[in-house]
Amino acid sequence: MNKMQLYILDDDTEYADRLAAFIRCSEFADRWQVKLFSKPEFILDVMESQQLDGVLLMSETYYPIMIHRNTSLCKMVLSETIANSSDVETKVPFLYRFQSLQQMLSRLQAFYAEMSQTCVGALTNRTKVLSFYSSSGSSGKSITALHLAKQLSLRGERVFYLSLESISAASLWLNGDSGGFSQLLYYLKSTPDSLAPKLQLYKSHDARLRFDYLIANDQIREMYEMSGEHAKLLVEALIALDAYDFILIDLESSIYPRILKSLELSDYILWLVRDDLNDFFKTKALYKQLGLKSNVHFVMNKYTGSQMNDLQALDKKLTCKLPYIPEWKSLSSPEQVWQSAIFSGQVYEMFLVILGRSYSQSASHLEGAAAS
Repeated sequence: MNKMQLYILDDDTEYADRLAAFIRCSEFADRWQVKLFSKPEFILDVMESQQLDGVLLMSETYYPIMIHRNTSLCKMVLSETIANSSDVETKVPFLYRFQSLQQMLSRLQAFYAEMSQTCVGALTNRTKVLSFYSSSGSSGKSITALHLAKQLSLRGERVFYLSLESISAASLWLNGDSGGFSQLLYYLKSTPDSLAPKLQLYKSHDARLRFDYLIANDQIREMYEMSGEHAKLLVEALIALDAYDFILIDLESSIYPRILKSLELSDYILWLVRDDLNDFFKTKALYKQLGLKSNVHFVMNKYTGSQMNDLQALDKKLTCKLPYIPEWKSLSSPEQVWQSAIFSGQVYEMFLVILGRSYSQSASHLEGAAAS
């Protein structure tokens, strides 16, 4: 029986040596052949010179460098901060470094067994567009969209966050130069044929959260003049780049042409509602008028544990409920937005429920999937 190849790329050479020694002296020795690398350039040379099969286990230090490198190896990440991934459909599983080596390698084998059929020669699926919408403000669309962008990018997905709000506070929460939207709007309206290369030039990037984004900072008039056709051109140009698995569109609570067209272009619409009589009334009226298809998923945000209002009039059940975070009632610093692991985890559970057919074996058991 041929051994499977395990390529370990780790800046912690002491840990890598200990892991390799453990494998060679355990039952895993019959299954895995280990090769150690301490610097990315060394393994990149090997990856470029030959076709490799097996697993690339990399430390978080090298994650930004290696994550988008094309390889037939199944990628996994050794993390000092992120708990073990639990879903085999996760594109890049995370394994907690500080657990028993026996347990960690058992998890690695389980992931590899599930991933091996799709890691080699897998075709890239079409970019999926998810829009975040609500009938009234203060629903938490931006925070929800950004937390999902973070969760997906940490799992190896290629994510683009696009805000089409007239005024967005999201730029406060991201670390990157977010001043390129104005130039893109100019090219979008004057020379749309040149939009694709300009996107590469003017998009913003948050190195910490590992995703690209576009946010309008002070282009209120330009956003008001943005037509549905402009929005269509922008989204289609992003898809045509073939550089992203997911485009997350943060929409404002309005029915401007750019908003309606974005909803029309979306594969999934996450419509956030609050347990509030006025919000439910507006949601019911707007949902009926828009005549949206079955790709709408109602998500209750700021859920406190009990529900006062009934959504049955919509003839559509809640997909899930996201928790109320008291610390966000009044923000005093941008970092507060990222300091709720509970909310962030629930947002990803919401994602698994909505895209369950592709990303989860069963959506019914997921925490946060409670509805009605």
